[in-house]
Amino acid sequence: MLNRRQVLKGMGAAASLLSMPSWALEVGGVQLGLQTYTFHNVRQGGLQAIDTILDGTLQLKVNLLELWAPQAEPFALPVRYWSPWSGAATQPAEQLSAAERESRRSALRAWRTNTPPNHFTEIRRRFDFARIGLFSYNYSFEPSMTDAEIDHGFMAAKALRLKLITASSKVSVAKRVAPFAEKHGVMVAFHNHAVTKDPDDLATMDHFRQVLAMSSMYRINLDVAHYSASGLDAVAALETLHDKITNMHVHDRKANDGASVPFGDGVTPAAQILKMNRDRGWKIPCFYELEYVGADGRDVIAETRRELEYEIRVLQQK
Repeated sequence: MLNRRQVLKGMGAAASLLSMPSWALEVGGVQLGLQTYTFHNVRQGGLQAIDTILDGTLQLKVNLLELWAPQAEPFALPVRYWSPWSGAATQPAEQLSAAERESRRSALRAWRTNTPPNHFTEIRRRFDFARIGLFSYNYSFEPSMTDAEIDHGFMAAKALRLKLITASSKVSVAKRVAPFAEKHGVMVAFHNHAVTKDPDDLATMDHFRQVLAMSSMYRINLDVAHYSASGLDAVAALETLHDKITNMHVHDRKANDGASVPFGDGVTPAAQILKMNRDRGWKIPCFYELEYVGADGRDVIAETRRELEYEIRVLQQK
C-alpha cells in the first residue's frame, strides 16, 4: 500500500490531471467519480443541495456522480451525516422523541408518495447543464418502507434517466424489492457495510451470493473500505465478483469496524484494488466517498481533492 509520502512525491502530475476539463477524469481506462455523500457541507436536501453538489463537483473536475437520495429530497439531513465516520456502532444518533421521529418519517413517506417525476427530471436537467454524468441513484430500501415508497425509488431513477439504483439494504428487504426491479427494468446494486451482529445486514460474500441469486436484475456495489474494515479480503471479493460489480466505493478505514481515514492510514488495499481493476481490464467505475470529514471545520473540497490525487497517482503507476 502506498504511504502518504510516496503519494505526495508524484502529486504534481496528479494535480495537473485535476486541472483538466470536467470530462477528462479517467486514468488508465478507469473512470473516477464521487459518491455525493462526500459533500458534508450540505445540510438540507433539495434542488439547492443539488446546485451545491454540482458546484463542488465542477471545482474538483470530476464528471461522474452517484447521487445519495437524501440530498435530492427536501428535508434536513440526519445529524450522523454531519459527523466523521467512526464506526457504525459509534455514529451519533439524533435526540428525538418517538413522536418527532414518527412525524419526520410520515412527512418523508408522504413526499415520496406524492412527488411527481418532474422533481427528478429537473435534477437531471441540472446535471446535464453542468455536463456532469449521473451514474446511479443511491436509494436505500428500508424495512419500514411501504410498497409505494419502494416504487418511488424506481420512478425517481427512471425520471433521472438511469437504469441503476445502488442501495444499502437488509438481505430480507432485497428479496421484497426484487419484483419491483424486474417490473421497472432497473438494476439494483447492493452496497455492503461492515460486519455486524445482525445476520440480515449485507456485509459478507455469503450475503452477496444470496442477493445475486434473488434476481437477474441484482448486482453488487462493492465498498472495499467497509469490507476491509470487517477483516475480509476485498481483493479476493473483487476477483470473485468483478463481473457482477457495477461500481466500487474506494476509500479507507481502520480495522475492526474502525474510523474512516485518509488513504494510507487504514487497512484498505486501495492501491492494489485500483491497479487490479486497471490491469485486468475490468474498468469498473470507482467512486470516492469522503467519510472522515463532517462538521469539524475541514474543507470538503480540499480533502476530497487530495484523496482523488491519491487515486490518480496510483493509476499512473505501473
